[in-house]
Amino acid sequence: MKTILKPLTAVGLLASFLAGCAKIESLSPGQLTEHNKPGTVMIQTVHKAEFSVPDYTLDDARLDELAAALQQEGSMSEEQALVMVIAEVMEDPLYYFAPLNELIYQSAEISTTGSALAVTEDGYLVTNAHVVSSEQDDLKFSLADYALEDVAYDSCQIVWDGFDGFSQDAIGALMGTEEFTQLCLNAHVEYYAHYMNLDALETDIYAAMGGVTTLDEVLEEGHKATVEAMGEPTPGKDVAVLKIQADSMPTVSLGQGSDLTAGDRIFILGYPGAGTLDESETLEPSLTAGLVSARKTMSDGWDILQTDAAMNSGNSGGPVFNEAGEAIGIATFGKVDPATGGKVEGVNFVIPINVVEEFLAEADVQPALSDISQLYQEGVSQFDQERFPQALKTFRQVSEINPDYPYVQSYLSKSQKATSEQQGWPVPLWLIVVGGTVAISLGGGGLYFLSRRVKIGLPQFK
Repeated sequence: MKTILKPLTAVGLLASFLAGCAKIESLSPGQLTEHNKPGTVMIQTVHKAEFSVPDYTLDDARLDELAAALQQEGSMSEEQALVMVIAEVMEDPLYYFAPLNELIYQSAEISTTGSALAVTEDGYLVTNAHVVSSEQDDLKFSLADYALEDVAYDSCQIVWDGFDGFSQDAIGALMGTEEFTQLCLNAHVEYYAHYMNLDALETDIYAAMGGVTTLDEVLEEGHKATVEAMGEPTPGKDVAVLKIQADSMPTVSLGQGSDLTAGDRIFILGYPGAGTLDESETLEPSLTAGLVSARKTMSDGWDILQTDAAMNSGNSGGPVFNEAGEAIGIATFGKVDPATGGKVEGVNFVIPINVVEEFLAEADVQPALSDISQLYQEGVSQFDQERFPQALKTFRQVSEINPDYPYVQSYLSKSQKATSEQQGWPVPLWLIVVGGTVAISLGGGGLYFLSRRVKIGLPQFK
């Protein structure tokens, strides 16, 4: 019986051990954040465009037609006639404005922000395609709006300066200068938007890790990134793989998103633009949490996860974690109400990590948690456990490998301070070691010695 029991016991212990090893330990939201915010990267994309648009003149023949039509409507003052002509022309600029061969050139620049996750220590990042793409129609419209605004304003200033004092007084009295200005701007924007050509578009992508203070600092100190693989913005596979020049970079660990179901808890790290209070605030990833609401199938047959976790545009491309702190997807977009055009609260979507892995494979990237990230996370755990001397030693190792590792200098300072305070504490009253003998307080000032009595200068009782 004994000979059978021992092997069975050993097998049982081994099975228990393996089961314990297979079990994934959950992290608290605070631990998850501290472990992974170094590997959560801010992306700033700068789009610069050059536009050209034909200058114009007023079509005299059509103006004559308009004047004749107004005369048929009956008698009116010269001031009234002038204002009616202006209103009619400005409300239909494509009819009354005649393009010329002379071109007006204008440039525009806009900057957008998003988030990314680092997946290799030598600088491969993952974000959304729409964060870095320059092929989106809404981006071109935004660039055109910026360019048109200045051109339209300059054109309207020229129009206003072309009126004599009588005409300006008539416009001010019968129309109002504010209404005239708005009509004029709308007319010129409509004309320029119709005839404008996009001559050149240049896109620069910058990546920065935590600790920067302003968006300008991202451009000055961030790493310039190149696109190594990219899908299509929604409803396509909205994924892009970027590359920066880096060594010993913090990364995040990838998990499996295929086994997530409705009700599973997830966490999103990212740089939400709406969360920045002022320009002096340090830009750090912030955490939002929620549940998987459903698994949906896109028109091309691939799955996407729906969640109630909060997102905004700055979160786009940021890592989404399970409770073990493994990235199981990237934040991508929210649902828009077709009636209002506004965002539907509580309905957001996550691209699962298996879709991300398709693009990593295309770029021949092997994601892995970097050795320095493992070391840093060990230091964070030691600090949480108040093992401050060990944490200090670990963070010093991280700093020696990469002095620019995000947040390590802060942890070094905190660990040094905590170690000094801890080493300065008095010996606890309940534990006194005297000459190798442990004495435990029994209350009332009495001491009980666990080892044999030794001569320590105290009275010896017989």
